[in-house]
Amino acid sequence: MKRNFIASIERGSEPHIELIAKGLQEKGCTIHRILKLAGIISGCSSGKEKDLQELKIQGIRHIEEDRQVRALGGEE
Repeated sequence: MKRNFIASIERGSEPHIELIAKGLQEKGCTIHRILKLAGIISGCSSGKEKDLQELKIQGIRHIEEDRQVRALGGEE
């Protein structure tokens, strides 16, 4: 199952964030946004992995599912 994710990179890895994003693409991910100053990469997994932790390549400090937050009473 494909999952949207947010990955934060390790401190000091900001100059290499494009390479880290490329590494995620090589694992089959689609990259949606790279926030260089914040050290954040958002994207969508390939769906082939059992867990998002399988995408935790060198340079990534933390990766988690990006869940959409809706207002109370909003439609899903």
